[in-house]
Amino acid sequence: MPPKSFSEKFANLENRDVKHSACVCRRQCNNCKIFLGFFVLSLSLHLVTLFCYLDLRSEVKREILEKNRGDVIPVGSAESRELVPPELQLLDMSYSAIDMQSGVHRSRGLRDSRLAAESMESVVHRVKRSQGGKRPEQDRNGGNGKRKERKKGKKGPPGAPGPPGPPGPAGIPGIPGIPGTNAPGPPGPPGPAGPPGPQGPPGPQGPSGGGERVRLRDYQPAVVHLQGQETTIQVKEDLSEGVLRNWKMISIHHKVFKMHSHSGQLEVLVDGTYFIYSQVYYLNFTDIASYEVMVDKTPFLRCTRSIETGQRKFNTCYTAGVCLLRARQKISIRMVYEDTSISMTNHTTFLGSIRLGEAPSGGHA
Repeated sequence: MPPKSFSEKFANLENRDVKHSACVCRRQCNNCKIFLGFFVLSLSLHLVTLFCYLDLRSEVKREILEKNRGDVIPVGSAESRELVPPELQLLDMSYSAIDMQSGVHRSRGLRDSRLAAESMESVVHRVKRSQGGKRPEQDRNGGNGKRKERKKGKKGPPGAPGPPGPPGPAGIPGIPGIPGTNAPGPPGPPGPAGPPGPQGPPGPQGPSGGGERVRLRDYQPAVVHLQGQETTIQVKEDLSEGVLRNWKMISIHHKVFKMHSHSGQLEVLVDGTYFIYSQVYYLNFTDIASYEVMVDKTPFLRCTRSIETGQRKFNTCYTAGVCLLRARQKISIRMVYEDTSISMTNHTTFLGSIRLGEAPSGGHA
């Protein structure tokens, strides 16, 4: 058992070493792949750069050649003759004379003329470069080919101004301005107060009036209205002397009227013409029912109702009239018959008066 376990341990150690070496190899292979990828990428970039450089170089050469071709002057032109020195011109003339004399050696002369033309071309090109594009000027009188520098003359007087030129085309119309508004502006501050004007003429004198008539204007119009207090009254048992007393004031002008609740009388405080109205709602009366509107102790109006046997036992009786009253006179309602019941509801039994105006000077109640 012990040797076997030792061998197993040794085998396990070998397996571990193999696995470890395999992992290390894999890592190295991965590193090599990455390095190789970067190398290929760098090489491709270098190739692209080299290709662009060669292309740019060929383009520059082509442009230089085209420029040189444009600067070269033809051989037989006047400019080439001016640029060529006189020695070369004589040489050219000798060559042409020899060619004309010797017809046999024409091919040889042509070859020599070609060589001379090429040499002249190169010389012209060199002279043009050395002189910087400036042409030599020969002496017109002597014709010896010496260069003379041109001297600038004195500046002449200014010339006369030329005629005015034609008018130019019309310009583009400008942008129209913002249209104005006719709205009124804000009001200005108020000015100082002016001096007082002259006093006007006195007005016409008004009618003379007493102080009592002036006070009476406050009493027009004056109204009083009394209503019942929702009760039922037996005349014989509830009323003394038959005068209705259970009134409720709805509206009253206290400067013209005064109510005496204990006696049931309405007092007049100001003289005048009055309209008096009243209504009584009867219940359970026998054959006839009647009431009077009293001014002080004197009957002013009377309202009477009668029914036939077998008819209903309730009805209303309304009366009204105009009367001239003096101050301190009293208005009241007095029942004529004692065997009568009255419903004092607010819409069926009422008493009121309206002052219509002042009493005439000779009037009496």
